[in-house]
Amino acid sequence: MIKIVLIEDDAAIADAISVAFDNKQYDISIFTNATPILNDQFEAPDIFIIDRQLVGIDGLEICRYLKAHAVYKNIPVVITSASPMTAPFAIQAGAAEFLEKSFTLKTLRGIIEKYC
Repeated sequence: MIKIVLIEDDAAIADAISVAFDNKQYDISIFTNATPILNDQFEAPDIFIIDRQLVGIDGLEICRYLKAHAVYKNIPVVITSASPMTAPFAIQAGAAEFLEKSFTLKTLRGIIEKYC
């Protein structure tokens, strides 16, 4: 089973991803903010999917935080954003991939399978 941590404050996007990955192949934990991540109140996943623009914190900051910690540094991070200009900053922050919104669930599934 592939464990996914999704940090997304847009309920429609989070719900769509949750429904698409609601099967025995995936175990998805959804957070609407970074508090559980920054307080280490979650189980380490196989992959992180993080929205760039979250209330109170930039998704790139979360990525840098994860990459600076030994426990999480080797776990792939996917940054999502509506702005294609975010891509180089996402990679610079340590993300394995950048996904421009609105991406397809097929594309997201392909990225997850690539790293997991």
